Amino acid sequence: MKKKIGLITCAVSMLATEIPSVFAENVAIQDDVVFIVENSLAGSQIVVKNLADNTNNACLSDAGLNLLGLNADTKATDIAIKNTTAVVTTYNSASLATDVKLVNVSGCMTAPPIPVTECITTVSNGLLTIPCVQYNGQILSVILEQRGNSMNWELKSSPILNDTFKGYHVEDDEDEDHSKKSKKQDALIG
Repeated sequence: MKKKIGLITCAVSMLATEIPSVFAENVAIQDDVVFIVENSLAGSQIVVKNLADNTNNACLSDAGLNLLGLNADTKATDIAIKNTTAVVTTYNSASLATDVKLVNVSGCMTAPPIPVTECITTVSNGLLTIPCVQYNGQILSVILEQRGNSMNWELKSSPILNDTFKGYHVEDDEDEDHSKKSKKQDALIG
């Protein structure tokens, strides 16, 4: 019991004497990029690091977007990433006001986000179109055709199909069919 009272008394006395506390900075992660709100500079800044190797990323500092331009009484308190915008909340200790600062971070994104409206699968006239299929590091659209009245679908058109048959020539198939037919005829005759 005496230990708890001692700890509470110590915490209250630290707050009363305004001894600064040490807190971790706020962080947001998007597309292998780490965004850190850093208040060691007057006016605050956003530090950007690459998640894979922890190296600094100059995507914002080159454009001067990393400096938030806040006054001495205002500190950045939190950061969140929505699509290609950093939403940084701020707090002004003089006016006791909370606000938001928006920063365009599209230059930091390794892969631009695809809007949901572009990734809606559609069925029309026996064709099933599936956008946003990832294949070999690319985002592609695939079209499937309905087979009869069943719920079976057959690949009709896509870059995947084009890759699968790259270098394929119809003549190759005709030569193969011709040689099979001649072998069957030879077997029947012979």
